[in-house]
Amino acid sequence: METNQDKTRKSKGTVERTKTDSRGREIPLRMVRPEILKQDTVIRKTLDRVKSLHNRIKSDKEKLFQELEGYLEFMAEKHGLHWKGNAILLSFDEQYKVEIRFKERIQFGVELQLAKQKIDECLKAWTTDSNINLRAIINEAFQVDKKGEIAKYRILGLRRYNIKDPTWKEAMELIDQAINVTSTKQYVAFYERDVAGNYQQIILNFSAL
Repeated sequence: METNQDKTRKSKGTVERTKTDSRGREIPLRMVRPEILKQDTVIRKTLDRVKSLHNRIKSDKEKLFQELEGYLEFMAEKHGLHWKGNAILLSFDEQYKVEIRFKERIQFGVELQLAKQKIDECLKAWTTDSNINLRAIINEAFQVDKKGEIAKYRILGLRRYNIKDPTWKEAMELIDQAINVTSTKQYVAFYERDVAGNYQQIILNFSAL
């Protein structure tokens, strides 16, 4: 069977089969070692099956999500609502479990820099000897990594501190305003309970598709 890389050309009145290499050159098959041709055949057959499997998994993923979302929406509509948020679903005997999670990707707006200025005001106002640990946490939260990005979970973590300082509260409000949800990704995980009663995940890596 002739592939996209296999071609035929006429040379001195004869038809000769060729194979195109990585530089676009047509190489006569007689000049390629048999083991190289065998390897090429095996790789192409393997990748054809891999791509076919990938497409089938992607299609099945869409069908699975539609079924799960359809059920959740059905339950919500019974109460005049639309489904939002995460869910854990169990089979009747609790042998199987499905977890559905939504993860939001966020970016910070210019308000974050304004919040940092407010926080700096707090640090200057507080005495040198107090809040030493909190100072370290704050300074670490605004450190950037090698890519010049701030660890978002550290910034968001600052909001959990119950500090009465009005300037601090203004800073936390600015952080809230700085949060921009740029995208939402849905994750689903499947589990089966083993003989010990523990749930073991059935790995499909749907999140990468």
